[in-house]
Amino acid sequence: MKLRRPSLLAHFLVLASLGGLLTAQATVEATLYTRVEDSLVRAAIEIEIEPGWHLYHNDLGHPNAIGQKTTVELSGKGIEWGEVWFPEPITFDQSDIEKGVYILGHEDSITLYALGKLAPDIEGATGKDVRAKLKGLVCEVSCKPYMETVASSGKGDDSLFNDFPEELLSEARQQTEPKLKRPLKDEHSGGRADSKVYSRVRDGWVRVAIEISIDFGFHLYHTEKGNEDGIGKKTTLALHGEGIDWQEPIWPEPHEIDQSDIEDGLWIYGHDGDIVVYARGALKPGATGDDVWIEIKGQTCDDEACINYTETAVSKGEGPDALFKDFPEPDAKEKDGLITFLMLAVFWGFFTLLMPCTYPMIPITISFFTKQAVARGGKVLPLSLTYGAGIVAIFIVIGVAFGSVIIPFATHWLTNLIIGVLFLYFAFVLFGVIDMQPPKFMMRAAGKAQTTGGYFGVFLMGATLVVTSFTCTAPFVGSLLSVGAADGDLGRIVLGMGTFGLTMAIPFVLLSLVPGRIQAMPKSGEWMNTLKFFLGFVEIAAAFKFLSNTDLVLGWNILSREVFLLLWGVIFTVAALYLFGVLFKSHGATRSPKRMVSGVLTLAFAVYCLTGFRGREMDYVMTAVIPPYSWSGESDEISWVMVENDYDSARELALKGGKKLFLNFTGYT
Repeated sequence: MKLRRPSLLAHFLVLASLGGLLTAQATVEATLYTRVEDSLVRAAIEIEIEPGWHLYHNDLGHPNAIGQKTTVELSGKGIEWGEVWFPEPITFDQSDIEKGVYILGHEDSITLYALGKLAPDIEGATGKDVRAKLKGLVCEVSCKPYMETVASSGKGDDSLFNDFPEELLSEARQQTEPKLKRPLKDEHSGGRADSKVYSRVRDGWVRVAIEISIDFGFHLYHTEKGNEDGIGKKTTLALHGEGIDWQEPIWPEPHEIDQSDIEDGLWIYGHDGDIVVYARGALKPGATGDDVWIEIKGQTCDDEACINYTETAVSKGEGPDALFKDFPEPDAKEKDGLITFLMLAVFWGFFTLLMPCTYPMIPITISFFTKQAVARGGKVLPLSLTYGAGIVAIFIVIGVAFGSVIIPFATHWLTNLIIGVLFLYFAFVLFGVIDMQPPKFMMRAAGKAQTTGGYFGVFLMGATLVVTSFTCTAPFVGSLLSVGAADGDLGRIVLGMGTFGLTMAIPFVLLSLVPGRIQAMPKSGEWMNTLKFFLGFVEIAAAFKFLSNTDLVLGWNILSREVFLLLWGVIFTVAALYLFGVLFKSHGATRSPKRMVSGVLTLAFAVYCLTGFRGREMDYVMTAVIPPYSWSGESDEISWVMVENDYDSARELALKGGKKLFLNFTGYT
C-alpha cells in the first residue's frame, strides 16, 4: 500500500469529530445484529468490504507498518461491553515502505463479535438500543477514513450466532464469579517459605512491605527466569485492597542459580534467605487502605527437590520503621511528572491566550478599568491583583467542581452561536452604534460594588473571562480532570488549574493596569477611542470564529475556509483603512506614526487572509482557527489519514511518511 502525498497540505490529521467530510462511503458497509439472553447481550457486526479494498485489523502487526487500527465502540443503556472479537486477519505487503514490512487487514466480508452484560439495577436497560460506532482506514492504492455508526437491525440469522466465539462466553462466566474476599488470617499451602505483610497509608498512597523468609538451603524463583531455558516456576504476587490502584511490586535483585547439572550452561534467577518486596498503590476516593492482603505463588527448591509454594497473607499493621526506611522512592521520571504537568499547564495557558476566544476580553477589560481608574485617581493596583486572583480561583473551582459539566456546555453548538451573536453585539457597542445599558438589577449591584471598593465588579470580570475562554480551555480541563481522577490526587488538579489560571491571569492583570497609567497621559481619550473602535473589528472577527463552530457542528456548510478567510480579509482591510484615516474619520484620533504602523501591520494581516482565500497554505495557528472544509473542491484530491485520540501513533505515522502532523485539540469547536 502506498500513501498518496497531497499536493497542497501533506498533513496527517488528528481530528476528533469530522464526521462526513472524507468518509469511505459505499466502500465499507456494516450491519449490526443483537440478541439478549438472560443478562447477556450478544452482538454480531457483519462488514462488507468493496472488492479491491481492504480494511485494517485492530492490530497493525509489524511495528513499522503504516495505517490506522480499526476500532469499534458499542453503546446501549445499562450495558457493560467487553472486548470486540476480530477474525484472523490476512497480511498485506508494505515492503515499498521498508523491506520486510507488512500490515494486517481484512477484505471481502468479515464478522465481528462482542458480548455485553446488562446492569440489573438500571431502569429501561433492555439491550434493544445497541449501536456500534466503527472507525478505521480503508485502502486500495490510496486510503480514505472509514467512519460509520449503525443501530441494531434485530436478531439476525441463527447461523450468524452459531459461530459466536467461545472465549467471549468463557470470559463472561469468569466475570460473573464472585469477587475474592479478604481472608481472616494467613493461609499457607505448602512450600518452604513464609511471608508477612505490613502496610502504611500516607498522603493518599498505600505503602506495602512484604517480608519473605526462605528456609535455609532452599531458594524461591524470581518473577522472571532470566534465562528462558531455565527450569522452574516463576513467582507471582497479587496485591489486593478495596479501592487501591497498585503499581508493580519492586523485588530485590535476584541472583543466578546454577542448573548446569541439568544442562551445560543452564541457569535461572532466584532468591534465598530473607528478602523484602515493596509495593505502593494509589487510594481511590473513599478508600481507606486498611484491608490490604496478598496472594503469592511460586516454587521453593533445594538440591534434591522442588515444592510448590502458595500463601495468602493479610496485613499485620504498619510494621517497624526499620522495614520502611529503605522503601524505594519514586524514580526520577515520576518525580519529574509534577514539573512536567505544571509546564504543560503553563504551555496551555499561553496557547489559550493566542486563541480568538480571549480577544474580546481585551476591550472589555480596558473599558472596565478605565472607569475604575477615573473614579480612583489611577490607583487600580489592588483591584488588578484581585482581578487576577479571581481568575485563578474561578478556574480552580470550575475545574474541580464543574469541569465535567462545563466541557460539553462550552463545546455545544448553541453556546458558540450565543457567544458569536453576543460578540457581534459588543462590536456595535464599541463602534458607538449601540448604547449598552445593563439591566437595573446589575446597575444596582454595580453601584453597591463601587461603594464597597468595586471588588464585586472585578469578580464578575474574572468570571466572564473564564466562561468566554472555556471553548479553548475545555480540552486542557478535560485532560487535567482525567489525570487527577487517574491519580486520585485532588491536589494535583488544584495545582494544575491554579497554574493554568495564573498564566492566563498575568497578561490581563497587566492589561488592567494600563488605564491607570493612561490617566496621567495627555490626550488619552483620543487614544482610547481609537483603540476601542479598532477592537470592535476584532470582536466581529472573533464572532465569526464562534459562528463557524456552530456551522461545523450543524453541517450548514456556509462558513467554508474560503468564506471565512474572505470575511476576515475584508474586516481587517476596513480596520486598516480606519487606522489610515480613510474611513470613519469622526471616530479616531489624529494621524500619528504609531497609528500608521498599526495600519500597515493590520493591512498586512488582511492581505495574508486574502491570499489564503485564494488557496495559499496558511500557517499552523491560522490552520487551527479557520474551518477545515473547503468549497474549492481541492479537498477531494487530498487523502487524509485521521487518527483519533492517539498522539503517539499519529506522530509515528507522520515521521514514517515524511509528512506534517496537524493537531486539532477541540474537535469541532
